Amino acid sequence: MRITDRILLRGLQPFLAEGAEVLAIERVRADALGEERKANAVLTDEHLLIVTAVRLKSVLTEVPRADIRSIEVLGDDHVAVGFEDFAHARHRVIDIELRRKGDRNGFLAQLTAHPGGQLPVN
Repeated sequence: MRITDRILLRGLQPFLAEGAEVLAIERVRADALGEERKANAVLTDEHLLIVTAVRLKSVLTEVPRADIRSIEVLGDDHVAVGFEDFAHARHRVIDIELRRKGDRNGFLAQLTAHPGGQLPVN
């Protein structure tokens, strides 16, 4: 684990459940805030957390894994994650693309291996 990953996890500590296991951390490009931006995706056993840097702040998008309804593979390192946003009463899709070539931590495999069983992957 790189030092930047440790710093990221330290900042996320208040948002992680007690005893949550971090499965993968990746640098990605994601449109969680509407337009595509550089972000960090942290996958735990309970949540998909997308941390997007906006000016001098970081914005956290928290997706409970139980709310994820579909994962559509758009390319080798590119997926669209569909989930129910109950806070705003609508279905949302986040487009996630790995920034670096390859899948260093097995992020995509971990994402599709849903704890409650296999999700429909298109």
